[in-house]
Amino acid sequence: MRSYIERRSPRVGLYLRMASRYGKMLAGNSYAHRDQDLGKHFVPGRLCGYYNDLSFKTEWQGPVDHAGLPLLRSPGKKLIHHPIVLLQKALGHWDSWLGSEGQSPEHRASFLQIATWALGSQDDNGGWETWLRLGIPNALPYSAMAQGEAMSVLVRAFSATGEDAYLEGARRALAPMLLPIEKGGTSWRAPEGLILEEVPFREPKTILNGWVFALYGLYDLVIADGSQDARKALDDTLSALLARLRAYDAGFWSFYDTSRTLASPFYHRLHIAQLEALGLSFPERAGRFRELGETFRRQLASRPNVARAVTLKSYQKLRRPPAGLRP
Repeated sequence: MRSYIERRSPRVGLYLRMASRYGKMLAGNSYAHRDQDLGKHFVPGRLCGYYNDLSFKTEWQGPVDHAGLPLLRSPGKKLIHHPIVLLQKALGHWDSWLGSEGQSPEHRASFLQIATWALGSQDDNGGWETWLRLGIPNALPYSAMAQGEAMSVLVRAFSATGEDAYLEGARRALAPMLLPIEKGGTSWRAPEGLILEEVPFREPKTILNGWVFALYGLYDLVIADGSQDARKALDDTLSALLARLRAYDAGFWSFYDTSRTLASPFYHRLHIAQLEALGLSFPERAGRFRELGETFRRQLASRPNVARAVTLKSYQKLRRPPAGLRP
């Protein structure tokens, strides 16, 4: 029935796909949008569990390649490896292995399989092409979020195996992250410090959660390697983040990015969990992170705020459907 409707009216078909996708999101049944609370095995200042709970990412039910690695269907219907999907699945396996107290060799093996994939697919610049094959117009190839999550995976693989190749891969991942956007990288410098872009555009609209995931990677590289380049970048981007945090407060809800796109309830909850992790990781700066996290919690506890946010978010989605859902 849906395919018939889509042939007759592509616009109606688009709305049907959006309703299906966002209905699953709101119900908590979407693989990509289940809550990512504070990591169950997260220990500040140590390469232990990951900052947010990604353990459910191990439950991939989509297509896989011959080795069992997840494949994502691009807008052109081609099956591709998407770095963020794979890297987050790896971090889920890592936490699941820690949760089993090392008694689950399957989770360890799955984690190392993806870490090895990351090494093998890292390009000559030290990056992983993330956006072009997903049909996102005008986006540059790399993602600070993917680079940071790769660092987090690779330094943990090094800690588990002692194999220097993993640490070297994490070091190489730093260069594309810190390369300025005008040179094809994922960062740009504001007066307050260094900004890291999940989806780099020539005119940035910085996504909060992607910035934080990128920052986690820098912190992990500092912990694992004592890298002075990573430490300087971490200090620079923390300064910028603290200076710009309030730009993500809509007064009744959080903004997803600096173009004032409202966060969905999933991303609003993720913002709260990330701010908690940042406060624990950087106690000398915890007050600012805790203040905004508490503001977002109060907003989430207000039914009128939730209703207003869901209504406005739905309107924004109808006006500007995601590229991957367009006919």
